[in-house]
Amino acid sequence: MLNLAMQLLEYFYDRNNNINDYQPRKFTISNSPKIFIYGSPASGKTSLVLDYLMSFDSEEILYIDFKDPKFAFLDIMEEDVQSFVEANEIHYLVLDHYMHEYFEILPQVQQLIILSSTDYNYQEDFEKLNLPLLDYEEFFAFQKRGTEKQIFNQFLRQGTLPQLAIQTTPKEQLFLNFLYSHFSPSEQKLLTVLAHFNGATVTTFQLYTHAKERYKISKDLIYKQIKSLEERNIITFIFDSENPKQKKLLFFDFALAKYLSLSQNFPKQFETMVALSLLKHNIPFNSFGINSYITNEKNLILPTPFETEESFWKKAHNKFSIYKKGKITKVSIITIASSFEFSIEDILFEALPFYEWVVINDERE
Repeated sequence: MLNLAMQLLEYFYDRNNNINDYQPRKFTISNSPKIFIYGSPASGKTSLVLDYLMSFDSEEILYIDFKDPKFAFLDIMEEDVQSFVEANEIHYLVLDHYMHEYFEILPQVQQLIILSSTDYNYQEDFEKLNLPLLDYEEFFAFQKRGTEKQIFNQFLRQGTLPQLAIQTTPKEQLFLNFLYSHFSPSEQKLLTVLAHFNGATVTTFQLYTHAKERYKISKDLIYKQIKSLEERNIITFIFDSENPKQKKLLFFDFALAKYLSLSQNFPKQFETMVALSLLKHNIPFNSFGINSYITNEKNLILPTPFETEESFWKKAHNKFSIYKKGKITKVSIITIASSFEFSIEDILFEALPFYEWVVINDERE
């Protein structure tokens, strides 16, 4: 009779991992012998890998999901996995929802793929893939119909979680399922606090003060949870270019932030959308003042959804000395629909609709 560890491995070996109606991402998995894929919860890591595995013989695959409830009372050792791999001639091993302290020595196979919500520097030679949530181009490609304006409005409402881009279920229900599936009750409360401060310059102590006025939590725990959420790519802190001690909080999905908090009006949501696009296109930047961002190339990004040329012409002249002091080379005005361009001395001012601006950024990658 098989021991419990081998029964658990047999269960995963026999599990049906076929995936239907998968929408391809612009990320692919190579044939590298060791691959580490990380990213925020619900970024689509599992779906990406399961779609990749469908190209191979299922008898050569072992997919282990460490989030499976059977692990609540059972455990497996790396020796168990290695023995099972050798006995069943497994070529492709996937360790999903893997915590990096589980195994002291990783199993040896033709291809090992590890999935995690947090980054980790393995001493072994791993190819790494950071899988973000959807950017606008991917969201657009997921839609089967609709005009540019209709799809952009849908993007505003639904956000960047891949599951929401293809579901007809009300987004509120899917957001609720997502929160219950990936976060503890205490973390769910903290997320509402973080969503309230999305896009704001804030300290960890201010977050703690705001939280403790609303529910019972210790300072140590909230600092630990904030660090964990940052490691899991749920929040990001953007430092100010003029004052490195100040940092702006960015929530990983603008639509989820709006679902969690009444403070997220449309301008704040739009500003977050622009900042997240910079992150997803791997463009280094800092915050510049209250509602703008500056890249390493001194390109100033201004999310102003309803700006007109006449209005901005006056603002540009009023703030020109600030732009010169900041050594700005170009000012990009990101709008909903407006397009215009002018120069003052050697600084170019260019306004583009968001969906045109993100395409330009995508082409630069």
